[in-house]
Amino acid sequence: MLMGTIAEGKKDNSSNSGTLGSTAAVSSSQSPSSSSNTIQLSTKEVSPGVYRWISSSSGAINPTLKVSSNIVNIIKIQNPTDTKHELIIDTGADVLPSSDDIKPDSSGQLSFKPTTTGTFTYHCAYHPFTMKGTIQVASGP
Repeated sequence: MLMGTIAEGKKDNSSNSGTLGSTAAVSSSQSPSSSSNTIQLSTKEVSPGVYRWISSSSGAINPTLKVSSNIVNIIKIQNPTDTKHELIIDTGADVLPSSDDIKPDSSGQLSFKPTTTGTFTYHCAYHPFTMKGTIQVASGP
């Protein structure tokens, strides 16, 4: 059931290679000078052809992402694998917030601004059964 609305923002799919980080539920870091939160994710091939989202701050696999409502939340994604990925937030809307394709050995990001609290799911367009998790939206500042 849809428990809120998410407004999609700018995407950036630059070609920077990244490293895997290490985490459990992932909290976003809020910048004191602006109303935004940033979450760092990476992709990892855990066995041949099996991929997972990895929290760069804690190392958690397919972590629960904790974000705030009424502010911009940014998910930055590093893809050091040899295949493309696309993070999609399942909101129930006609157009879903998406990182667009993140090519091998590159990075991308997804910005979104939830207007209400609630729980959503996210997944990879290409690996939906192994790269998936939950987003918890709490009241913003």
